[in-house]
Amino acid sequence: MSPPMAQTSLFVKMVFQPGKRDEGVELLSTMLPQVETEPGTLIYSFHLDAGDENTVWIFELYTDGDALAAHGGSEAIGAMFGKIGGLFAEPPMMVMGTPVGGNKGLPS
Repeated sequence: MSPPMAQTSLFVKMVFQPGKRDEGVELLSTMLPQVETEPGTLIYSFHLDAGDENTVWIFELYTDGDALAAHGGSEAIGAMFGKIGGLFAEPPMMVMGTPVGGNKGLPS
């Protein structure tokens, strides 16, 4: 029997054109009903950058890489990126990680 796959985290930095951040957050929020249907999506949260009025950070946590792939391949995310892409000031920066055990607040 193979060991369980490790959780996968994703950190995304989205920089929007001046004045477009709120519209970007509205479009990001359209993904919330989709992620509710994804059992492998454990955390999906948006954060306004306190020092940059054009930037949003997204933190995502998945049960494993397969769950991230299922989310990333969904029709809903494709549709959302089709609408939000024109609002970016620069391409989104994405960093994948693996949570270290013993963190406070992360689902196990």
